[in-house]
Amino acid sequence: MVGLPTQKTIYAFVHSPNDSKTMYAALREGLYLSKDGGNQWSLLKKSPKGVVTIVIHAKDSSKIFAGTGDGKIFLSKDGGHSWKLQI
Repeated sequence: MVGLPTQKTIYAFVHSPNDSKTMYAALREGLYLSKDGGNQWSLLKKSPKGVVTIVIHAKDSSKIFAGTGDGKIFLSKDGGHSWKLQI
C-alpha cells in the first residue's frame, strides 16, 4: 500500500455510504482503494482504466459502478476486486 500518486489527476472520489473510512479514487490508470480513511492507498489491479465517475450502491457497498470517459459502465460486486462490463 502507498499514497495516491502525486502529479496525477483524480477524476472521481467517493467514500462508502456504510463506512466513511473506505474510499475510492479514480485515476487514468485505474481505481485506488483506501480502507483507513485515506492514509494508505492501493491500486485495484483489475479495475477498469480511464474511470471518470464512481457510484457505490447505497444499501450494498460491495457493489460499485464505474463509468469511463469513452462511455462504458462497469460493475463490481466484490468491492472493486473484479469487474464486468455492463454497457
